[in-house]
Amino acid sequence: MDKIIFVSFVSTAVIFASETLPSSSHYALSSLAPKGHWALQLEGKNRTTDASYDNRHSKSGLGSAYDNIELDQNVFPMLSVFGEGASLGKTSSTMDIDAQQYEFTIGYGISDDLTIGAIIPYRKKTIHMKFSVAGANLGVNPIFDDSSPVSATNTPYLPISVEGIAPINTQQIQNVLSSQALDFGYKPLQTTTTSGFADPTLGVLYRVYNKNNASIILGAGYRFGIAKEDDSNNLLETDIGDGNSGIRLQVEYFSDMSHGFDFYSKIEYGIELEDRVDKRVPEKGAFLASLSSTEKLTRDLGDYRIYDLEVGKSWRDFRACVAWHRSEKDSDHYSSSKGTDVSTLETNTYAYTNQWEGSLSWSGLDAWKKGDLPFPLIVNLTYRDTYKAKNALDWSEVHLTLTSFF
Repeated sequence: MDKIIFVSFVSTAVIFASETLPSSSHYALSSLAPKGHWALQLEGKNRTTDASYDNRHSKSGLGSAYDNIELDQNVFPMLSVFGEGASLGKTSSTMDIDAQQYEFTIGYGISDDLTIGAIIPYRKKTIHMKFSVAGANLGVNPIFDDSSPVSATNTPYLPISVEGIAPINTQQIQNVLSSQALDFGYKPLQTTTTSGFADPTLGVLYRVYNKNNASIILGAGYRFGIAKEDDSNNLLETDIGDGNSGIRLQVEYFSDMSHGFDFYSKIEYGIELEDRVDKRVPEKGAFLASLSSTEKLTRDLGDYRIYDLEVGKSWRDFRACVAWHRSEKDSDHYSSSKGTDVSTLETNTYAYTNQWEGSLSWSGLDAWKKGDLPFPLIVNLTYRDTYKAKNALDWSEVHLTLTSFF
């Protein structure tokens, strides 16, 4: 769900308005750029996690999927020829993710109530992975011929009771996982960094109501799926974007209340469009999907919804707020032109994340108007933390947003 981009065009029409500015404009909550002017925003996010929530809302370490796994015939069926108890060892694994997201947003005011703009995201994700194996009672067969089919007389492994056969080690297990001759072909389980541009959005915003210190703004946009799709040959989720196109719809409401308090809410609905992707299709009950199971599938990612509710308090040039954030997505759907059973790819793909948020903003608009700043600047610092989720990561986030205009 680390994969969702927020739309936020910043209003700058306030500079040409009265001396007393509403909180929505003074602290970059409103979404419209003034007629004939550009609004710019740069947002940087640092997101970290070492845990995830499963389908039962239970939280566990990220590396648990590959931790304390007995590499026996349930993982590698070919080991059944060695009888019950034959094993390539037991795994030990820990993992955490450090992700940076940068979003450049630019909007132009066609009129006081109509803005067009774009969001250009750039992302970097580092997965820190420690993986090892110990306790094997099988070792590598030194005379195994990987150019010939695996058989009882040409097996990749031998019991350590055979003279000269040592227990298989971590690097040799990595070699097994990467072996195309054994129909795996996976990349090593190790620390991996991925970076690049994610899926940009072009959109339009229209204010349909603006009375009594309250406003309602509708938005629509098209997200272009240009990000590189997830690598099916990597057991780690290294993608930095979904890589598919979609339609984004949103409505936002702001009310400037008395005594410096305000209320802000936003709902976004995303319609994911079908695309075609290369995916491995694991068999039911299988721990690993074979390389030969890879095929081109039709993918329909679940539509998503984002909800934001925020209460703020302003004083002088500062604003503090507390907020509730929820993102959720429907289940994914796949189909195969070959008639392959793809249900394993769809299992447990409905997801949601609930988060609390606190933020502090400083507005330099008054200082700029007085000549104390060379350009208008609004700064926002936000901390967001997950408290409940399903089939999603346990993110902790820090956001820094800089807003200006010309």
